[in-house]
Amino acid sequence: MKKLKGTLTTVEAPQRVKIDTTFRQNKLTYSNYWFLIHFAIIVAIAIISIVNYKALPNIIPMKYDLQGNVTSSVPKTYLSVLAINLVQLGIIALMMLVNWSIKASKQQLTTSNPAKFAAENIQFRRKWSLFTIITGLLLTILFAFIQINMFVPNMVLLTSISFITPVVIVLGAVLLSLTGRQGGGKIRNHQEDRERSREQPVNDDDYWKFGFIYFNSNDPSFTVEKRYGIGWTINFARPLSWVLLLFIIAIVVISIVLSQ
Repeated sequence: MKKLKGTLTTVEAPQRVKIDTTFRQNKLTYSNYWFLIHFAIIVAIAIISIVNYKALPNIIPMKYDLQGNVTSSVPKTYLSVLAINLVQLGIIALMMLVNWSIKASKQQLTTSNPAKFAAENIQFRRKWSLFTIITGLLLTILFAFIQINMFVPNMVLLTSISFITPVVIVLGAVLLSLTGRQGGGKIRNHQEDRERSREQPVNDDDYWKFGFIYFNSNDPSFTVEKRYGIGWTINFARPLSWVLLLFIIAIVVISIVLSQ
C-alpha cells in the first residue's frame, strides 16, 4: 500500500481541515452508571454464596465435560467460592474501560458533509457502547449461573446458557460489524465514496508502525480508531496508554488464574 501511495500524484494545494469544537458536548456513549446493574448482580450472588457457604461440600466441582462429568475440583474455601465474583469484577472493570475508551477516542475529521459524518460517528460509538454494556451483563449472568450451580446443580440449564451466551455475543459483534463501517456510516455507500474520493487523504503513515501500531507523541489522544477493521487501539506514545494496556493484561491474567 505504501508503494502504491508513492505512485499517486501529490496535491500541493493547501489542505482544508474542519474542526467541530462541539463534538464532545454530544452524548457519545452510554453512561458507565449502567454497570451498577452488573455490580448489583455480583454483590447479590456473593451474599448468597457466603450465606450458603456451610451447605457446600468440602470439595467443590469447578469444571465439567460435555457429558456433565466433573473434570476439575478444588477444596472449599471462601476464596474458591468467591473466585467467580472476582472474575466478574475484572470483566466489568475491563468493560467499563472499553466504554470509556470509546468515549475518549480521537474524533475523525472529514471536509465533505462534516455534520453528517459527525452524526454517524456518534451513532457508531453509541451502538458499540450499548453492545459493551449488554456483553458485560450477559457475561455477569453467565458467571452467576455457574456460581449458583455450586448450590443447585442443573447441568442442562448451565450447559445451555454456557453455549447460548457466547453465540449471542459473537453474533451481535458480527452484526454490528457488517451493518456499519469503522467510524459510522454504511459499508457500501457509493455516493459518499465518490464525495470522499475528492478529499486528500490524511498522510499519517509515519505514525502507524507496521501499519497497525499508532505512535504519535504530538497527539494527546490516548485511544484512536483502528486504521482498518472495527474497534479502537491505544496511542503507544502516551505513557498512560501503557498503564492502561498493563491494567488490561493484569485483569486477564488474574481472571485466568482465579478461574483455574
